[in-house]
Amino acid sequence: MICTRYFCFVDPLATESGTKAAVMSKQETNTEFTLSRSVTHLLHRAQQAAVNESANGLADKGLTIRQFAVLAALNDEDGQSQSSLVDVTGIDRSTLADMVSRMEKTGLVQRVKSKEDARAKAVSLTEAGKKAFEGAAPEVMEADEILTEELRKSRRESLLLSLAIISGDYEEEEEEPRKSKKKKKKKKKKKK
Repeated sequence: MICTRYFCFVDPLATESGTKAAVMSKQETNTEFTLSRSVTHLLHRAQQAAVNESANGLADKGLTIRQFAVLAALNDEDGQSQSSLVDVTGIDRSTLADMVSRMEKTGLVQRVKSKEDARAKAVSLTEAGKKAFEGAAPEVMEADEILTEELRKSRRESLLLSLAIISGDYEEEEEEPRKSKKKKKKKKKKKK
């Protein structure tokens, strides 16, 4: 059993009673619903844990989690449209529009005419917004570390990959085909 600060679950790879294949076949035939095996429930609980862990540190900096997400997105790519920010942060369009308006009034962001589309406005970080992001980022990084402190590095990477896939933020990179370590024998052609 693996326990974090917020929840516990059985590690199917560490069971004493059988191999990974046996555990997998048992899971595949189980049709009863249990919260402890529900991806939806566990993601919700994990989200609650993440909010609880990072909200206090961000509140001390005068930010909400969503405001931090906007600042982080703009720190990654300044001058985005509000539509782009909706896509990157997952915040719905009307909520984001209200947030950007409030963040502009508090001096964290500014809206300027877009260079790409004269009809659109681009959202950019102000100096105060950049300082707010830089002050809050360590709080979120510490919360991430606390949330995953019980996980080995490989499991943390697997968790991040799984979450990216589930959230639709994963873009598969094309890998070069792996070269076989075994040398292939060339067949000699027979002369006629």
